[in-house]
Amino acid sequence: MSHFTKCELKMTNLAAIRAALEDLKLTYEEAAQGQQVVVRGYRGDTLKAAFKIDMGKYDIGVIANENGTYDITADWWGVETTKGVSEEEFKNQLSQRYQYHNVKQACEEKGYALEEEVEENGEIRLVMRKWSAE
Repeated sequence: MSHFTKCELKMTNLAAIRAALEDLKLTYEEAAQGQQVVVRGYRGDTLKAAFKIDMGKYDIGVIANENGTYDITADWWGVETTKGVSEEEFKNQLSQRYQYHNVKQACEEKGYALEEEVEENGEIRLVMRKWSAE
């Protein structure tokens, strides 16, 4: 019986996923182009993924969908009992860092300068500026 459960985040930007994982100081392995890595689950169950995030005995997989998006999948019971990180906590942490890098990258590509302010409650406020000669 498989314990893998998909958590939908609908990520599309691989560079932002990498940056988010690095911000969270997570050890991960990215599959080579056209390949996949093996994600470990309960009792030796495995699945294939674009990224494998090492959580000790269990992994979290970043799975490519046919529509160009990525979701995260794991044996969340195993991850929580061995690492103390729930599905909801992980999803929120990854989502925040992913969105930050995704927005930052898009703004920089359009020539905006970004200023960042971190609120006491952990919210991140990004202020974009673009100077015009007009």
